[in-house]
Amino acid sequence: MFKYVIRRVITSVALLILGSMLVFLLMRIIPGDPTITKLGGSIKDVDAQTVESIRSELGLDKSIPQQYLDWVSGILRGDFGASYFSQFSVTSLIEQRYGATLLLAFMAMVIGTLIAVPASVAGAIWQNRILGGVLSGFAAVGIAIPTFVIGIMLIIALGAELGLLPTQGYVSFRRDPFGSIESTLLPALTLGIGVAAATMRILRPSLVDVEHAPFVRTAKGKGLVRRQVVVRHELPNASIPAITAAGIIMAHLVGGAVIVEYVFARPGLGSLLVDSVYQRDYGVLQTLVLLAVAVFIVTSLVADIVLGFVDPRLRTQAVT
Repeated sequence: MFKYVIRRVITSVALLILGSMLVFLLMRIIPGDPTITKLGGSIKDVDAQTVESIRSELGLDKSIPQQYLDWVSGILRGDFGASYFSQFSVTSLIEQRYGATLLLAFMAMVIGTLIAVPASVAGAIWQNRILGGVLSGFAAVGIAIPTFVIGIMLIIALGAELGLLPTQGYVSFRRDPFGSIESTLLPALTLGIGVAAATMRILRPSLVDVEHAPFVRTAKGKGLVRRQVVVRHELPNASIPAITAAGIIMAHLVGGAVIVEYVFARPGLGSLLVDSVYQRDYGVLQTLVLLAVAVFIVTSLVADIVLGFVDPRLRTQAVT
């Protein structure tokens, strides 16, 4: 097991290094120049010396390899650099906003799990066309409809029409826990529907496949009722593909958070990312994208390690 974990960690570190390179290069490839943006969108009335001074101030006068090495060395020291358009460091900007995003992601994952797992189990216990069609339709629609469309529909239905939940803003969890959860519930439900749909798309077919396994027939032969067979025997084994796809689901969650925070006017990392794109703020933008890549890689690593404990065949394959 130790060798299996070490191999997965080394692979994840290599992917993170490669991801940092791609992120850094993509920031330099996208159209736009932070120098021009900082000068108000035009350099016609600005002398060349001023432009060069600004580029030197931002560190853009160095070669791209040198810029990358400076950025990585700063990250290793815990310094993510500074914003090109404010007086704040990238670390302080992230510290001001990460709480809203973490709460949103956590609540969305909880809501998605509470919808997907009971619904999939119910579909496996009561196998009929109507329930199966409803669950399949929910999974298909939840994946097909863009997240911002779901958010707008919920704003109209639960916010504007019924007035059940606030549709904009964010309350700090430290200041008012209940108010923070209330302000997060609607955007979390928006994200949670997509998470539930993606999870059900994987979990339900897996439950169908496991149903024909020998250990399930043995459990039925012992006289266990259908509910006990599904919950005790089928669900733990059918969850393995869902755990494998945890990285993909997390990527959907992170990507959806960007849109949802902007739709619901939440001051989180997603809205900070959008603002950084508009301003061509390389310092903030490349750090946020790298954090998203790191979340995906770490989630996949944790999923692989959990699978290594759950499924001994993976450990055997890793050793051989």
